[in-house]
Amino acid sequence: MSQESSKPDKTPLEVDLMHFDDDFVEFADYCSFMCDAFACLAMREDYLGGNTAGGIIRYSSRIKRRVEVLKEDLGKIYEKAYRIRKIG
Repeated sequence: MSQESSKPDKTPLEVDLMHFDDDFVEFADYCSFMCDAFACLAMREDYLGGNTAGGIIRYSSRIKRRVEVLKEDLGKIYEKAYRIRKIG
């Protein structure tokens, strides 16, 4: 029996990362929906003043960009954990 076949399918770390990734993707979707909704409200002329509306739109875009960066970082962490498992 080779060492490769005796390794489990997923390590506990990989399982935790997969669950965290699933939760994060769901959270990112909620953030995106909320940011789009706020930005839509802010664009209505009769809803908010110009500075407040502009701030909401900018902040919503910033949150969405940050979530994308965090998604990429999480993917890199998962890849590292997979490589460590493959090497070890």
